Amino acid sequence: MTESAVAAAMAVAVEHGLRCDDPAVLSDAWHVLVHLRPLPLVARVSSGRAHQPADRVGRELAVASYAAAAGAPVVPPSDLLDPGPHHRAGHVVAFWQYIEPRGEVDPRAAGRALREIHETLGDYDGELPELHADDLAGILDSLEPSADVELLRELGHRGTTGPMQALHGDAHLANCLQGPAGPLWHDFETTCRGPREFDLAALAPAGDSHDDPAARRALEAYGDHDRELLEECVPIYEAWIYASFMAALPRRPELAPELEEGLRWLRATYG
Repeated sequence: MTESAVAAAMAVAVEHGLRCDDPAVLSDAWHVLVHLRPLPLVARVSSGRAHQPADRVGRELAVASYAAAAGAPVVPPSDLLDPGPHHRAGHVVAFWQYIEPRGEVDPRAAGRALREIHETLGDYDGELPELHADDLAGILDSLEPSADVELLRELGHRGTTGPMQALHGDAHLANCLQGPAGPLWHDFETTCRGPREFDLAALAPAGDSHDDPAARRALEAYGDHDRELLEECVPIYEAWIYASFMAALPRRPELAPELEEGLRWLRATYG
């Protein structure tokens, strides 16, 4: 996919009068991220798979644009061209400003930045899905039936209490980079509506593999939150994560050990 993704990104940029002669692939995992050097421009190219619909990209750009316009600490969409979404050769392409990373993310500053984003998005009224219920259903329906699939279905469709608002949707520290003036959150593709604690579930310990000291520091720095509600949100978030892993396993076999450990923890804790 990488070669065609780079070609798609470059083709859209050229159509908008932007020249790129030195593309650099920054990441090739869930998506392909391409720095269209020498421009301060990053293309994120997805495959448009059934459980990763293109309308996600439009929601992501809308939420990130709203947050950026309010001065929240997010990576903003590009202002060099229409950021998208663009469709090219089976790919969905979105364009973002390139931010030069400045070392490791400061987790405490990242936690405070996430709270600032939540405050900014508190009055966002654009249409968003509730949690990841529809996305989870689509992923699980694409998998072979099994006891694990049914466990993830049950956990992922549990309800939550608390006030609902626009969220990041997948607020783990890998979706935050250390910019020149501090941490910037990015990858709002799975933005949704729910209690703030659903975002915090990505930072909460969930078994040995998720007991990350940096994430704990970020959660502490975030400040006041409803701990009982956070505990409700953890299995809902983790069910979506491991369903995504199950769907991606044919392309990313390296996920198998973490997937098995996560499923084992969910069975032991909630099964």
